[in-house]
Order: sequence, then C-alpha cells, then structure tokens
Amino acid sequence: MNIDINILPAALRPKPLIDTRTFALVAVILLLGFGCFYFFNAKSDSQAGIANLGSQIETTQQQTATLSGNPEALNLISSISQLKAAKQGYEAFVASRVMWGNALAGVYSLVPVGVSITTITQTGNALVIAGDASSYTDVSDYGRALDNDPRFFLAGLPSLKEDGSFSLTISVATGGGR
Repeated sequence: MNIDINILPAALRPKPLIDTRTFALVAVILLLGFGCFYFFNAKSDSQAGIANLGSQIETTQQQTATLSGNPEALNLISSISQLKAAKQGYEAFVASRVMWGNALAGVYSLVPVGVSITTITQTGNALVIAGDASSYTDVSDYGRALDNDPRFFLAGLPSLKEDGSFSLTISVATGGGR
C-alpha cells in the first residue's frame, strides 16, 4: 500500500493551467461572441434581401406603368380578351352540336333481329324512325335499347300498325352521337 504524502505547502504545489470556472467562462464568452456574429450577419442579410425586393418591385411598377400607357400593349390585351371569349363561345357551340353521322350509326347498331328500318327523318334534335317489325315486342325492345343508350331519349311509345310497320320518335342528346 502506497501513501502519497505531499509535504509541499499549498502555495508551492503545481497548479493546473486553467481551472473549471475559468474554462466555463471562456466557453460562454466564445458562444456569446459567435451568437452575436450570427445574429448580426442574419439581420444584415435579411435587410439586404428586403432592399433588393424593394428595388425589384419599383422596377416592375415602372415597367407596368410604361406598358399600361402603350397603345400597342392595350390592343394586344384587348385581342387576348376577345380570343378568350371567342374560344369559350366556340367550345359551347361544339358541345351543343349533334354529330348526326355518329347518331345514325348508333341507331343502326341497336336494331334487333326482327326489325328493319325503312326511313329515318330528322326534325330538329329528334329522329323519327319508320320501318317494319314482326311483332310489337321487337319494336318495344328496340325502343328500350335506344332509351337505355345515353345518346338518345325515347319521346313516346312506339306504334305498330297491323301491316307490321312501326314509327318511333327519339330525341338525340345535345352533343349526342359522340
């Protein structure tokens, strides 16, 4: 067992280079210094960004003022507005138009066995289909098939005469036949 006895007085004993209090004080001072530097640097960067945005806003306002007084630019803006209105009108026109070729193809594609079409007459957005059928069941099946198709609406019950001829009126939906 070794016992270390230090017989030197406390004033003559070796001391550490820096004690813990001094080290903590130096660390706090350095942290505060870096924090202040970062804060002032961030503040100056944000102020420079705000000044830059302000100058860009002023430049944009000047350009807008010069363009708003330019008659050529005003004519172009007016032309763009007219083109947008014309495009909307054209799209509404195309949507309301009936594609008669496609509608007639749909009418012929739904004809069941036992029904033959002799004439189709157009009146407005309606078609009057005339033909021959072997029974009323065949004509009603054909009318039901037309009414179930989203392109057509059955306007009334089909009529079958004693000679086997029938008449059927359907309305074609707006934009129907597509």
